[in-house]
Amino acid sequence: MMFGSTFATKASANKVAAKPTGDKATKALASNRAKLLSNQMITGLQLNNYQSRKIQDINMQVAEQLTAVEQQNAGNQAEIDRLSKNIYAERDRMMENVLSTVQYNDYFGHRKDYNELDKKIAETASVDDLQGLPQNATALNQ
Repeated sequence: MMFGSTFATKASANKVAAKPTGDKATKALASNRAKLLSNQMITGLQLNNYQSRKIQDINMQVAEQLTAVEQQNAGNQAEIDRLSKNIYAERDRMMENVLSTVQYNDYFGHRKDYNELDKKIAETASVDDLQGLPQNATALNQ
């Protein structure tokens, strides 16, 4: 019983700390980031409609957390990298619940590519500048 209450408190604390600042630019960046990454995953992993919606929700949650971390720790790349690693690990766990075994193995094998693509998307300020990005995350290694 005590474990459950301790775990619930820890989980709640993580969600509060990871919320974005709330301004429109931050939300727009997170939304754009999640949408573009989700589109790459939908195509690359051949997701069905149910999986596509779930992946979009997961990526939106992750993008909001990452955007907040990047803004709160601007100038401290080591801290951004440390916190991002934890956020990406949580995304891996959530993805396992949505994807088939074959899809998850494909995702897991290319997750570094997806993370790199996510970072490139985040560095790009507008959708017009995204034309240079590869059509899928696996193209990053080619």
